[in-house]
Amino acid sequence: MKNKILTGCASLLWILYACQSGSRGDKAQDHTLDTTAQQLSTVANEPLRFHLVKVAGERDTISFEIEQPSLVTATLSTPSDTGNIRINQIIMPDGTMDGPFGKTYKDSLYIPGTYQLIIAESLMQGDTYGGGYDVEIEIRK
Repeated sequence: MKNKILTGCASLLWILYACQSGSRGDKAQDHTLDTTAQQLSTVANEPLRFHLVKVAGERDTISFEIEQPSLVTATLSTPSDTGNIRINQIIMPDGTMDGPFGKTYKDSLYIPGTYQLIIAESLMQGDTYGGGYDVEIEIRK
């Protein structure tokens, strides 16, 4: 009788564990957009332009590449220029990070390689943002 109870409890625990989702609701999910392939087809000195749709509570990552020291300006805009969304961080090719920023980022970047912009909500502002947004990345050598 004792073995049946232990087996039943163990089975119930296993079923409960197996039914849990792989991610927790309090962690932001990531969406990555690699723009380096699209960047190759752009005209020289033309900004990279992207129209994206953000899922509330999730982070988006936009990658771009520079080959030589450049002045980079990234601008994020929403249809009504409102909403809790910003450029949270920039990740450099050497792994260092900087941020948070607002809806614009402008800096001279000296390390050649792939940079990543993390787009997400400000955790200090409250409501999450879901909806369309545009990102323009201008790279001047």
